[in-house]
Amino acid sequence: MNKNKFFATFSVALIGLFISSAQILKAEDAPTDFRFRYSGSSVFSMPTGNCTSSVSYINDDGNSHCFVSQSLGNLIEVSVLRRLSGEKKNVNTINGKLALICEGRLMPAISIGAADVNTQLGDRIYFAAASKNFEDFGFSIHAGVCRDPINKEKKTFFGVEKVIFPLLTVAAERYDDVNTYGIKLSPYPGVSLDIAQRDGKEEMFNLVYSRKY
Repeated sequence: MNKNKFFATFSVALIGLFISSAQILKAEDAPTDFRFRYSGSSVFSMPTGNCTSSVSYINDDGNSHCFVSQSLGNLIEVSVLRRLSGEKKNVNTINGKLALICEGRLMPAISIGAADVNTQLGDRIYFAAASKNFEDFGFSIHAGVCRDPINKEKKTFFGVEKVIFPLLTVAAERYDDVNTYGIKLSPYPGVSLDIAQRDGKEEMFNLVYSRKY
């Protein structure tokens, strides 16, 4: 299958998921940290220091979302999260990320960014994130800090990813004393199905199509 046919097939499947999810998922209020989740390219839902381009279908906390990120020269990333169900259905939140340092042999990727730039769900949330990939070990680590827009407290977050087999990666992240664990399946280059559990009770499914320039 050539790239054009694959992309067309993937797009049709993605649209089908959007339609079906909008029909069957129960509407629920957004969690308190929703403004920060999916604020850019991420492990599962917390941002990394990298700038990438991707299209994702996300199903978590009983709601579905469409997430699109676009990077420009690996230096700037602009992303949009559109809620497909729930009280905030059809609301678009815009996020931005600026790379201060691109990842090198010894240096990690370091970025600063803002979630919900257009303040659709509350005040902007500013963050800084760093990522380092150790290719020889199939291991990546991410960490960062953000400012809570309500009490102005600084909160840390971090994540790890480990390639077990060429098509299987295990990953975990922690933010605000909440842990998320899961796996990433890659049946085709650039395509990932993420299955995770957040806070020991919330199921999370991400279908991701990524492009790198």
